[in-house]
Amino acid sequence: MLLPLTAVEILEIAIQAERQGTAFYERLATTADSERVRAECQRLVGMEREHEKAFQRLLGQQDGQRALSSLPPGQLSDEYQQYLSALVDSNMLPDEDTARQLAEEAESEVEAINIALQMEKNAILFYQELQNLLGTEAGVLRTILDEERSHVYELNELKTYLQK
Repeated sequence: MLLPLTAVEILEIAIQAERQGTAFYERLATTADSERVRAECQRLVGMEREHEKAFQRLLGQQDGQRALSSLPPGQLSDEYQQYLSALVDSNMLPDEDTARQLAEEAESEVEAINIALQMEKNAILFYQELQNLLGTEAGVLRTILDEERSHVYELNELKTYLQK
């Protein structure tokens, strides 16, 4: 990925990450044997859709774009820009079909939950960096980050349940 990323590109990456999560959880909800896994995935689909809407609203707001765009090109070190690029490249799936395929091809529900946990952790890392860039404009991100952290906890609880 070429840097520096624009405000619009950063928010579009966040939207795409949420779409991938939605696709993954939708597919897992249809393939899981456990009613508890299906119910949790359906709940997570709703939350991922709400996160996507929040990022779309932020994308449509001039304040969010202005906060990201106000960083002078030289303000971010080359190393930090390389870090952001590596974070995006290593943490994001190429598309929603790949997310669905991962859910479908998981050899067990535990493996699928492990994939989901990694996706949620990757999203948290990216959103924390986005929050750092937005500064005072990051109110919506604090809420989304709290929810993503709760996803990690809930998925971990679900994994423990499945391993019993």
